Amino acid sequence: MLTKLFGKSFGAPKDAPYAAHGGGKIDLDRIRALIEFFPIGKKLRYYPEFNQDIVLDTLVVAYCVNGYFLYSMESIETDRDGAPTVFRANEDKIRLPAAKLNAFHLLVPDTSDLEMKLDYTRRAQLSRNGQFSAGNNISLISNAGMKGVSTLDTEVARQVILRDGPYAHRNMVLLTPEFDTLSVSDQRKKPRTRINVPVTAFLPADDYTGRCTILDISDAEIRIRLDEHGTAPAIREGDALILDILLNEAERRYSVNGVAVRCSAGTCVVEINGQTREGRFAPFTPLDLLELKAGLLNYGR
Repeated sequence: MLTKLFGKSFGAPKDAPYAAHGGGKIDLDRIRALIEFFPIGKKLRYYPEFNQDIVLDTLVVAYCVNGYFLYSMESIETDRDGAPTVFRANEDKIRLPAAKLNAFHLLVPDTSDLEMKLDYTRRAQLSRNGQFSAGNNISLISNAGMKGVSTLDTEVARQVILRDGPYAHRNMVLLTPEFDTLSVSDQRKKPRTRINVPVTAFLPADDYTGRCTILDISDAEIRIRLDEHGTAPAIREGDALILDILLNEAERRYSVNGVAVRCSAGTCVVEINGQTREGRFAPFTPLDLLELKAGLLNYGR
């Protein structure tokens, strides 16, 4: 009955177990931005019905694409620029080309019980039928992105109880993202300058060496993208990295040591703390950082 209801009411594919309204082809650039700032498994905050004084905790436990649930970011194949190309569902039995995407939703837990922790005044501001009534607005807040705090308005599509999968028999909520509302507020105290410099990264914990690209730089942080997407190990916060940087001529070579401080899909911010010279580690001096930054900004010139 549930499959029939979803299929009839929301235009789901015939073999899709769950689906919600699909409004035609979706701009993949918008999907790319959404999955960067609101990845599966990342803890978020939200406020219901535009009540910014009511802030509660949640997380995205899955994406629902064309009626199929993805429970892991590894289920999304992307190109070198991080744009999705294929969505894999049902233990990889289903492969959905990104070009055929026409419905995309977020699955979050039903956190209605958190309403009981609110005082009477704030509870009265919520809908009489609860914050997750169909059509209600849920504004998500995330600091998972590289550029600061991001917000996204969504609309409650419906409440669901999944019959299978890792969250079976739990109360869940399908949210329809309003892509035009996705915004990013830059929280960095230091300005970041965009660059595009190919370097070599070494991850000691994984004994991995591969190519990557420095995308931007601030005073003591750089953002990199691993170029061998799909084969490179996932970088985690706290992982040590060594970047081998060759600038224009052989005599300008840097072996930079750093630590991953923020990670997202395909990219990572690295706090650089020193360099290895003649086999010995030396912390960066202010002049060393200025020299490295100037060299990166003038790469190829």
